[in-house]
Amino acid sequence: MEKKLIIAIALSILVIVSFQYFMPKPIPTAVAPATQETAANKPIEIIPPVEPKNLPEEKTTEALTGKYILTFSNIGGSIKEIKLLDYKGLDSKEPLTLVNVIDPKEYICNISDVKGAQVLDLAGYSLKGDGAEITYVLFTKDFEIRKKYILRKSNYGIDLEISIKNLTSSPKEFAYNIIGGAGLTERNAQDKRLIEASSNIGGKLAGIKRPRQGGRTTNMGMVGWEALKNKYFSVILKPFTQTQGNFAYEDMDGNLVIGLEIEKTVIQPGATVGHKYSLYAGPSNIPDLKQFGYGVEESVNYGFFGGISKLLIAVLKMCYMLVHNWGLSIILLSVLLNVILFPLTMKSFKSMQKMQELHPQMEKLKVQYKDQPQKLNKEIMELYKKYNINPFSGCLPILLQMPIFIALYQALMKSIELRNAGFLWIRDLSSPEAIPIPISFPIIGNTINILPLIMVGTMVVQQKISTASAGSAITDEQKQQQKIMLIIMPIMFGFIFYNMPSGLVLYWVVNTILTIVEQASLLRKEA
Repeated sequence: MEKKLIIAIALSILVIVSFQYFMPKPIPTAVAPATQETAANKPIEIIPPVEPKNLPEEKTTEALTGKYILTFSNIGGSIKEIKLLDYKGLDSKEPLTLVNVIDPKEYICNISDVKGAQVLDLAGYSLKGDGAEITYVLFTKDFEIRKKYILRKSNYGIDLEISIKNLTSSPKEFAYNIIGGAGLTERNAQDKRLIEASSNIGGKLAGIKRPRQGGRTTNMGMVGWEALKNKYFSVILKPFTQTQGNFAYEDMDGNLVIGLEIEKTVIQPGATVGHKYSLYAGPSNIPDLKQFGYGVEESVNYGFFGGISKLLIAVLKMCYMLVHNWGLSIILLSVLLNVILFPLTMKSFKSMQKMQELHPQMEKLKVQYKDQPQKLNKEIMELYKKYNINPFSGCLPILLQMPIFIALYQALMKSIELRNAGFLWIRDLSSPEAIPIPISFPIIGNTINILPLIMVGTMVVQQKISTASAGSAITDEQKQQQKIMLIIMPIMFGFIFYNMPSGLVLYWVVNTILTIVEQASLLRKEA
């Protein structure tokens, strides 16, 4: 029964994480966050506009804060590019480019007329900048539109105030869409599949389904916020006005674009209507998101076992405070969990030993009641009851490991704390090792992951010890099955774990080694 359970669990893991094998192999990095000693105290600096050669009609303006380098465009009076000063780019000492939008229509906070009666998103706005604020103004036939950006010095927030004034002598309707997220970059083009969107609609967390290219998806209702996320970073727009819903579509290059549909309003002659927004562009780190406010930390979703993920992250941080290395922290976490589960492991081992001792009696019952399956099951259960054996106790430690495994997988995949954290030869514990090799092999390519191979070796040793513990209480046929499992199980797990985050594989290797030590110790006591 235990072998079937292990196979079922292995297949379950394969289903849960199989998408990992369709993701590209990561590029080895040695990137570290920038120092933050002066970031909070840096003054906001306005850099004079420049005119890119490839867009002569476009004028861009850079604004430097303690957290950002923001590139504004007069086209749409919107944000073209966002760089984070606290994080470095891939193999670079330059600030990380978080957002880089190519199509002016999709610049962040660009607005468009729902009816299409007037061009707002590709219009040239006039710049009015004064220190901590950047204001763009556009005059159309009927309206004066002002977009004022208020830049925060010490956190990842940007406030936007949009005012629309009716310049005519009659009431006018005004309805627009605003781009909330676009141009989110990743390590390479294929990693676009890691980019996802979510939102809070009507007070409930809702995913934004990724549409097919050329298509568009919408969620109707009052939007609390909407988020565009990659593996570690988020762009989140929080509206303070009535919305009809949000939308998502893919641009021509397959990049995900999200935005808000704002409810139409009737503006009286000479009157002005104001709408406010807050934009977050930074790490998907719960403390930073909480500092921004509005409950946007809910955008960080660790899945069904999210509570366990957050607990494991908290324990990892405590371990890190002791050893100042994330690899050692994962090892300490594995030791701690093994100690907590050891009483169950010992109980499981003793239960399995008792079941092996009862094996001859169970074989006799099978022969005696071979044509009476219900009677056989009843007699076997009576046998368990007589010797105080729980047939499922052997499975309990494995079942308890599964939520921990899945939760840790989610934690290592999404936690900014482990981004580019090195350990021994591992350059990034949140990604596979991807160590370059001079030749290329089928399937694995020109990189190799060493930890999964070590894991396979430790699992072989563990299987051998488990086989030895059975002693002579099993039949020749069962011994042959165990020999097959000795080969199949490590290979299966090696395949499943090969492209997983190296921190997760490290956890499983340490856990397997500790299990080997425990089983060997228990066997010596029984001898």
